[in-house]
Amino acid sequence: MNKIKCYKVIDLIDEDIIKEADIKEIPLSVPENDKGITVSGVEVYHRSAWKKFLAAASALALAAGAISGGAFLMKNFMTKPDDVFDNSDQDIIITEQNIVETNSEEVVPTKETTEVDENTAAAIEYSELQLHTNPYFADSKDDADSLRQEHLFKIQWEDRHKYRVDTEYYADLLLSDGYDINSLEAKSYIYHLMLNSFLYYDSAKGNVIIKQPVFGPGSSQLDFQVDVAAQESYTSLKSDIKKTKRELYVYDDKHIDVVYPDNTYEENGYCKQPYVMIPEDNYRFINTSPPDYCASSCIYNVFFGIACYELMPDQLASSLLSNFDNWHINAISEQIGRPVAEISGVCDNGNDFTVSVDIYTGILLAFTESCNGEYFEINEMTSLELDIPIERVEFDPSGFTKRAYK
Repeated sequence: MNKIKCYKVIDLIDEDIIKEADIKEIPLSVPENDKGITVSGVEVYHRSAWKKFLAAASALALAAGAISGGAFLMKNFMTKPDDVFDNSDQDIIITEQNIVETNSEEVVPTKETTEVDENTAAAIEYSELQLHTNPYFADSKDDADSLRQEHLFKIQWEDRHKYRVDTEYYADLLLSDGYDINSLEAKSYIYHLMLNSFLYYDSAKGNVIIKQPVFGPGSSQLDFQVDVAAQESYTSLKSDIKKTKRELYVYDDKHIDVVYPDNTYEENGYCKQPYVMIPEDNYRFINTSPPDYCASSCIYNVFFGIACYELMPDQLASSLLSNFDNWHINAISEQIGRPVAEISGVCDNGNDFTVSVDIYTGILLAFTESCNGEYFEINEMTSLELDIPIERVEFDPSGFTKRAYK
């Protein structure tokens, strides 16, 4: 999966796409005071499209009142990766959004991130890990959407930790001698973490180095600090290849996109989400007949900013790991002081990929995509701090020109 799909979206979103979004209600038999919202759509990826994804998510959040949702993605969308700030022509077609009403679901309490004594720990209960089945098939996008809605549930943001599975238990299994790290249980656990990483930490700070050898020896650096609990962030992406820089600020119901060396910025509204609505793990990705090919549900948390790909890698997981026959875990090792699962597999387009995933949080620490030994993309997280106090970074507009939203 070409990560630069994720980075290039923001400054390429077409205003007409948002204007064409048609929000409609789907009546379901639920109490009037127990409603939730999700967003669905069709996105056709022709080339890199991540910044547009973030911008579209922000706009759709304003329209629908939430940032959770689903996206219908074209399979085999990966092409030769572009540089981070290449403004080549791209398409994302959002043909439908649905507001879905559903019952909230009672869940058992789970372990908090703070330490607990033995008596308290003994009383803690966890959500059950759903063992994976290879993707379901639906005849059409509408059928896939209906199937997904049947398995949709609501997570209050402040209570999201209650939906955790027992990471200590499963991580200990992965680290133990004699355990089959490619068992259905082990792979289901890693897949679950990547789909639901936002459940497993409250803040993150670090940086990532991004290389694309097909374009030369240059690299880009992504710096991030994200307060997941407060839904605030500052992320910065600097490209050595094109000598450009982009910053994203999210705080106080604002989403501010800053571009250098133009010294311009764009300010959009952003509303914190009180909850997210997501399908069960086994219904995040559903195969369909052409022209849609598949339905993939991703959590559109705009506040992750440019670091969304690493910190919430559900789009990568649903597109590359949903078919367990296409990948395997090579080893459990350590990177930048974190225990990781080293994964390798084959993309739908035939390219090889490798992934390193934190076995406690699902955060993406490394990713590569290659074909016949030629690397299109090499991404490596070089530092990561979790659950630390995050001091808000605010944008100073002095010396900058505000540009119109496009």
